[in-house]
Amino acid sequence: MKRLFLFFIIPMGIILIGLLFLRSRNTNSSTQQYKSPDIKNSPFHKEYLSKGGITVVNVWATWCKPCVEEIPVFQKIATENNHIKFVFLSLDEDQKKLEMFLTKHPINDITFKNKEYIETIKTFLGGNGVMGYSVIPQTFIIKDGKVVDKSIGGIDYQNFTDKLKSF
Repeated sequence: MKRLFLFFIIPMGIILIGLLFLRSRNTNSSTQQYKSPDIKNSPFHKEYLSKGGITVVNVWATWCKPCVEEIPVFQKIATENNHIKFVFLSLDEDQKKLEMFLTKHPINDITFKNKEYIETIKTFLGGNGVMGYSVIPQTFIIKDGKVVDKSIGGIDYQNFTDKLKSF
């Protein structure tokens, strides 16, 4: 029993205390290094959340085939519902590729205007902030500044149109 204590329990205790110390040190330093900016200061909040009404936010990327395929569907729904604001938020890391895509396919993408608020917006929408989203496209319906609906995956024209009418 004494050997078990000397060779197993004491080293495990030391390792556990060391891990707890490192974890608390990393938590404190990461908290100090990055503080998420307040969404109320973002162009997104000023243009789409603070004015009330309904806003649809589509989280997408140029490399996501279903995302690109549903853009014309959103454009059609947007022209039929001009009282609703439609915006796109890209998860692209390659800024040049996004810029080139947007020159060929003009959509109301808010990514560049809100560059320093991307993680804050993703967190507001219910994503897990810095970790991003596990599935895209994702579409959010915001009513009077609050997320009231979330769709994961591509949308269907008729189903989404009917959903918008319910708000």
